[in-house]
Amino acid sequence: MASRRDMSSGERRNRDAGQDDAEIQAPVRRRRDPNAGSARDGGRGGSAPKPGSKSGGKTGRGGATRLRGPLGEEPSRSDRPLQVAGEIRRAVQAEIGRGLNDPRVQGLVSVTEVEVLPDFSEARVKVSVLPEHKAPLTLSGLRAAAGFLRRRVMDDTRIGRVPRLVFEVDERFKRETALDAAIRAASAAPEAAAQEDKTR
Repeated sequence: MASRRDMSSGERRNRDAGQDDAEIQAPVRRRRDPNAGSARDGGRGGSAPKPGSKSGGKTGRGGATRLRGPLGEEPSRSDRPLQVAGEIRRAVQAEIGRGLNDPRVQGLVSVTEVEVLPDFSEARVKVSVLPEHKAPLTLSGLRAAAGFLRRRVMDDTRIGRVPRLVFEVDERFKRETALDAAIRAASAAPEAAAQEDKTR
């Protein structure tokens, strides 16, 4: 009986020692932190977008997002004054062509250019007048009709806020006309001299 107890107790000690050795040799499993990313992600949680990946919007300077439509990027805000200037030019030219009830507006009046300030407070309407000697009087009539023309632009266009119209004579057109006249005079001088020689 004693030998059997000794054997059973020895077996239990051997079994307990084997379990301890198995626990020591077993690899320790670490719990994965869901907030920690892999080494390839640089330790950031979640999947980071690649630099070359496409997204629904395009980020510009200052973090502003510009949405892309089916026809490309939407026009920037810098294009808005140009669009407003084009609408004003067409509307004013059409109204002048229909005629103004002001006897001072005479001759051939053409709207050559419209410049809109960035804050949309003012639109400088440059015109050319032929013949040139009627330009001062015509300019006075256009400036007097500026309020009426501004209301007509509101009615004929979709511009929500129409700037104040300021009329000016296009000096560039006057310079081009003077240059053209000078070129014609210079080209006609040799012909006149040759004609005079023939008559002598």
